[in-house]
Amino acid sequence: MQTTAFVRRNHRIRGLDFQPKTVSLKMVKTPYFSALLLLLSLLVVLDGCVSGKAASKSGGSTGAFKDDLSAFRPVYQAEEKAAETQPAQPADNKPVSKATPTGDMTKQLNTILDTIAVRNRRIRYANGYRVQIYSGTSREDANNARNRSYALFPDITPHIAYVQPNFRVKVGDFIDRLEAQRVYAGLSGEFPNSLILAERIEIR
Repeated sequence: MQTTAFVRRNHRIRGLDFQPKTVSLKMVKTPYFSALLLLLSLLVVLDGCVSGKAASKSGGSTGAFKDDLSAFRPVYQAEEKAAETQPAQPADNKPVSKATPTGDMTKQLNTILDTIAVRNRRIRYANGYRVQIYSGTSREDANNARNRSYALFPDITPHIAYVQPNFRVKVGDFIDRLEAQRVYAGLSGEFPNSLILAERIEIR
């Protein structure tokens, strides 16, 4: 730094302007430099193409595999055995006797079935489900609900029960809840407050 300052001072005294030369990008960007850079990039691209073609030729998946691997395959010797098939012979050549029924159970079974049928006739009630469509104090509204339910489902009998102080209208005698659910789906549009209740139903 002191030498440079001394040289600058001497040049100013002599009337000369001293500026140290620095390398700039303008000096590097010449036509020869750009041509050289372009030539190097072309050489790199061509080298990559040639090496890719050589690799595809040498290790391509479509090429036939010509190495002989028969020397490395294990050799198995088949053992030939004469299979002698002989039909199975029964131990005794005596004819098998067929069993014949000694008694008839039809009358006894019919007696048991008749007894079960008589007992079933005595059963008049069972646990089941009904769809309640109305519950209120008005007898007239209860009758109207019964008539409307009968119009929607003529095959299903509605029941009116009076439990002080309310009238209740219930539809159907269903053993299975799925059957009650099907009728409930048809009545819920006409009777929004309807619901399925578990009750003792009458068996007909």
